[in-house]
Amino acid sequence: MTIAWPRAWREILAWTIGGVGLLTLCLIATFPYGLLQNRLVAELTRATGLDIRMADWTIGLPLSLEWKNVTLSKPNLDPVDVAVLQAKLGVLRALGGSLDLDMLVRLNEQTARTNVVQGRLTAASFALPGPLTLKGHVQQVGLPALIPRYVTRGTLSGEFVHRVDSDPSSPQGLKSEGTWTTEATDLEIDHIPMANGKTLALTFSKAAVGLSCRDLACDVTQLSGEGTDGSFEGQGRITLHPQLPNSQLALTVTLIPGPGFASKAAMLGLPPFPPGTPITVKIVGTLAQARIAL
Repeated sequence: MTIAWPRAWREILAWTIGGVGLLTLCLIATFPYGLLQNRLVAELTRATGLDIRMADWTIGLPLSLEWKNVTLSKPNLDPVDVAVLQAKLGVLRALGGSLDLDMLVRLNEQTARTNVVQGRLTAASFALPGPLTLKGHVQQVGLPALIPRYVTRGTLSGEFVHRVDSDPSSPQGLKSEGTWTTEATDLEIDHIPMANGKTLALTFSKAAVGLSCRDLACDVTQLSGEGTDGSFEGQGRITLHPQLPNSQLALTVTLIPGPGFASKAAMLGLPPFPPGTPITVKIVGTLAQARIAL
């Protein structure tokens, strides 16, 4: 008996592993990838209000989708081009009826460690009615590709976590909370309108933004930066909209001019601002059409 049992257990283990492996292969081969990718695109379109177009999509292993040459666009919003978007499905959670997606976005296919956004989306079901959590980070993303209207140079890095749950007592039927922290380096903000019809450009070596969000309102917990043109600090609120580009901005920024600002002000015909004189900048409007004014 002491000799037969180990052999029997080895056979049982071998058949179990083989059966699980065969089941996994069958699941991968028969999984409805087309329905999954249509559902994901439809949910993203509904949540963001963006028109999402892609040149091609392929199947990856295990249980993953990859979209190539994706364009995100909307009227009155500059389109954003994404080279590669990957979504990998958690198999065990999917078998239990819940959703677990590891997502990777590459704005540039030639660079592996820059222009990357990674995140994980988990939800109680594929229908997304229950608790939904989005967590991830941004790795040296070029800001001109995201905000070409106002930013001509700069890279963005940061982290975020956001949770959404159903709440029948809320007017929107949802409640949410999250935190977002980002830092930009080598930042140049252009096309700031002046009263004389000219535009101003400001350069900062670094800038940081922090948001604390609850439901549809995000309080600015940090807004600061410094560089050759001076330093700034700000505060305000962002009111989120179901279609993200229509979210409302209400920010007040205090700029302390530096040596670089004085020379630019003279070229634009502005009155001289002694170093250390605060200047108030208002940023209002929507994300798609923000208005910046001194």
